[in-house]
Amino acid sequence: DAELITREDTSVLAPHVQPNLDLPSGTGPLDDPTVGTLIPIHEVFERLRKAIGESFLDAGADQERNRGAALHSLVCDYLGYSGHQDDGRFPDIRNQLLEVKLQTSPTVDLGLVRPDSKESLEGLTMGGVTVRHCDVRYGLFYAKTDGIEVTLTNFLLTTGEGFFKRLPQFRGKTLNRKLQLRLPSDFFVDGQAKG
Repeated sequence: DAELITREDTSVLAPHVQPNLDLPSGTGPLDDPTVGTLIPIHEVFERLRKAIGESFLDAGADQERNRGAALHSLVCDYLGYSGHQDDGRFPDIRNQLLEVKLQTSPTVDLGLVRPDSKESLEGLTMGGVTVRHCDVRYGLFYAKTDGIEVTLTNFLLTTGEGFFKRLPQFRGKTLNRKLQLRLPSDFFVDGQAKG
């Protein structure tokens, strides 16, 4: 039901993570990440995999933003923030360089930038080194809905650098302005990600 695709952070972030970190009081999810306040990816995974089985009200398929806000709130709780904030920018949880995706369909909307892009991320730096899109962590929560509640069933976590090593990019025949990824129909077998 959960898979840590990339066990270590990228070489840019790894020197700046802080194991066994309780977030400092007053730290918010939209704060810029700083050296010593970045949770290692494997610990982010351990915290967020506990959200599997959680449910929240389904705002409807035409209300993806509201569904996403409910998920972001849960993610903030599990990471240890005292509150939820969302300004619609990338990545969702800027303080942990974490982009969160809620999947109730077989395609992943990746936005306008490939996860493995080496372009710099809005001028962010860690210890004097520029943070790139490929350094961002991607948390994909697969969920089912009965139209009333959305229930989280699976969780995958990876760096942008490792994203396409596990999740191949769908190459359709039509032009789309966003990068999308189609998960194979048998990707989750009996609630588990196929090896």
